[in-house]
Amino acid sequence: MKQPTKRARTRGKMSPIALGVALALAAPGLVFAEDAAPAAPEKSELNLDAIVVTATGNQKSKLESSISVTDVDSALVSALNPQTQSEIFRLIPGMIVQGAAGPGGNQNISVRGLPIVTGGSPFVQIQEDGLPTVLFGDMNFGNNDYWTRFDVSNRVESVRGGSASTLASGAPGAVINYVSDTGTKKGGEFTYSNGLGHDLKRATFAVGAPLSDTWRFHADGFFEIGKGVRDEGFQAQRGYQIKANVTHDIDAKSYVRLYLKLLDDQSPTWTSFPFSTSGSSNQIGGVSPYPGYDARKGSSIGVYNQSFGVMDVSTGQISQVSSSGIHPVAHAVGSELHYVTDGGVTLDDKFRFTQMSGTFSTQFGGYRATSDVLKTGNLVNGLPVNAIVYGAGPNVGQSYTGQYLVNNAQIYTNMKDMGSTVNDLALSDKWLFGEKAGALSARGGLFYMSQNIAQDWHPNAYYQTLEGTNPVPLDLISGTSAAAATLLSLNGTAGYNSNWGSCCARMYDMKVADTAPYIDLTYDVGSLQLDASARRDYIDVSGWAENASGISQKSLPTNFTSYNFSAAGTTFHSALVSYAVLDPATLEPLNYRFQYTSYSLGALYLLTDNTSVFVRASRGGKANTDRNILSGYTNPDGGLNSSGSQKTTDIVYQQEAGVKTRGSLGATNYGVEATVFHNSFSQSNFDLTQGTGGQYSASSYSSTGLELEGSLNFASLGLVGQLTWTHANIDQNATCNGAGCTLVSGTTGVAPAGTTRLTYMLAPTYTIGPFMGALVIQGQGKMAIDNNGSTAPGFTILDLTGRYEVAKNMFLGVSVNNLFNKLAINGQSDNNANGSLVTATALAGRVIDASLTVRF
Repeated sequence: MKQPTKRARTRGKMSPIALGVALALAAPGLVFAEDAAPAAPEKSELNLDAIVVTATGNQKSKLESSISVTDVDSALVSALNPQTQSEIFRLIPGMIVQGAAGPGGNQNISVRGLPIVTGGSPFVQIQEDGLPTVLFGDMNFGNNDYWTRFDVSNRVESVRGGSASTLASGAPGAVINYVSDTGTKKGGEFTYSNGLGHDLKRATFAVGAPLSDTWRFHADGFFEIGKGVRDEGFQAQRGYQIKANVTHDIDAKSYVRLYLKLLDDQSPTWTSFPFSTSGSSNQIGGVSPYPGYDARKGSSIGVYNQSFGVMDVSTGQISQVSSSGIHPVAHAVGSELHYVTDGGVTLDDKFRFTQMSGTFSTQFGGYRATSDVLKTGNLVNGLPVNAIVYGAGPNVGQSYTGQYLVNNAQIYTNMKDMGSTVNDLALSDKWLFGEKAGALSARGGLFYMSQNIAQDWHPNAYYQTLEGTNPVPLDLISGTSAAAATLLSLNGTAGYNSNWGSCCARMYDMKVADTAPYIDLTYDVGSLQLDASARRDYIDVSGWAENASGISQKSLPTNFTSYNFSAAGTTFHSALVSYAVLDPATLEPLNYRFQYTSYSLGALYLLTDNTSVFVRASRGGKANTDRNILSGYTNPDGGLNSSGSQKTTDIVYQQEAGVKTRGSLGATNYGVEATVFHNSFSQSNFDLTQGTGGQYSASSYSSTGLELEGSLNFASLGLVGQLTWTHANIDQNATCNGAGCTLVSGTTGVAPAGTTRLTYMLAPTYTIGPFMGALVIQGQGKMAIDNNGSTAPGFTILDLTGRYEVAKNMFLGVSVNNLFNKLAINGQSDNNANGSLVTATALAGRVIDASLTVRF
């Protein structure tokens, strides 16, 4: 059908008060002068004319869409110079990113105060070009941020709430979409960067161009190698990504596109760091570096544990593996068809097949007093510990006298198969009823995704020194004389597959398929827009899971190793360690199906050509799959029992209202968007990380908040930023067992762990001649570190970027992250050894990089 002509846009005037709001609250959309920066987006006010391509059912601009949408372009990301993928998400209003686990992912990513009870990104879906990278964002050792890497030509588009519930699966909180360039303009760039004061070399490229009147291509990628921003003592960070697409324009409205992606990237990962604190063990006051371990630069891995032994959970054989952090390998091919018939009906089909696998390996933080290990009555592998000695390095065999030591899992997880097949097919049309009667747009589709989840886990019980550079494994000795002593750990390892109990020596091979029909209807009449969408997800789970049923001890054979106890001048030839292997009696078949419904209702009114207001109410679901295995939720035939049937889905209810406006005051252009929201969420789930063997829980939460974002452009000055205020609340928190659930005292009415009241970002840029400078100010208020009302201090950090055009299309740049080397806790506390030593996640300290960019 013939499309209605868009009304001409005019620029409204701005009051001084509105100008002040825009100056103080700006949004991603950083503007650089085209002749002074390697990547320069077009100047616009929040890019409100841009057509939304993420989680939407119709071709509407941001101004005319009744959802909260944010764009983050490559120029802003370049100014930020992110050291991890998740740092990009902090540029999006409403997002809360807990932790600084490293450049490879494994962050807890949430939105609008929705709590993360079991880790990962349970309510946030990460997409590449409109399709999810994985079906579930919170898979154990397979979070969605493992598999994505930002490239220099990507644009990130985020939809929070609203239609994310119905036009994506498992994303009631938000969808974050990495949108690729498609070669509409000829050109490219190459950048080489080198760490100053740290060892990391990185090369990025992007190139694209029309090949003819009907063909065009784009390719981009990176290669990196080095020790990383935290000196691991070996090349812990190395890898590459190549993405490419080629497009054939069938006619002016239709096209077909092919995609290719190759990713093989190894990055170190960390779970927590030690801090000295002036507060109590639960209420953190001021923080300072722990002696010998500066959380801004320290690491839990180094030359002495860059490889370690693991025991095969099936055969019991021990072999050496590399401590390669998060190491995803993904090979993907995809296609996209957009075809508009002569009658105006539009067919869209997106397809992708991905082979994914990899490994996860690191040393978890977790600190224990040395005296506690040595105290009378403490048994390791059934024997008392009489001495603790260095297991490697120049002090091997000498007594360890440090006050604390590291005592937590040294883990290796083999992600054998995380591949997927996904297809999203949709038909859309539009009917015009006349100028006064309006128009109806409809889009109906069928989404299908099959996700493989095949893993085996190896959590070793491990001891090492508490120091931030090249920590040394510690060996425990039982016996008061060398001749009669028994080693209770070997090169730090006291138990194979046994750290968290027999539950976590496990292997599973699952396939989860999601078939989801959906529909989206939009009715436009005059300045009013009404829309409604609904989705029905049918989840099929098949496969099996198996774990150990107990922990045993074994003496290693005399030919396995030898150990020099130099303090006594004696050589040991045996060791007693614990271990756990699979028990066939625990085999759990998986063969069940469940479904849930999501819906979203919205309305938008265009007050002027430059201002709109909207309201929306949504219900969205998120399926629980691999985190529920081996939890007693199935019958012998693989079907769900009554308890399991109640724990298949988490439902989020959300209401929001917002205003979007743009205008000008003289030569100053601005854009502002403000959204208020309220959501509620109930969860009945199993958390493997709590207690011994996991913990069942039943909890409910709610949150209310405000998101503000805006941009301002005046001559050579650009200003962008965002601010989010959130009040999150635990309405009820209970732990459960076979006898029922019991409320946890002291948790009702407090903020859930990992949430914060305030997050903000402000980025002014200035261009003068060949020089461009950008400052990114970002931070957060106090963060809840547990469910008992305890908090960690807030922080503000500054990132600084400068670029100078030394020759035409050649730029030298310097980027400084965390300019003032702020020591900042940005995630919930793992545990407290006592009142002066607190463990939590931390941002990296000052990081400086120099770069050379050539554009062509």
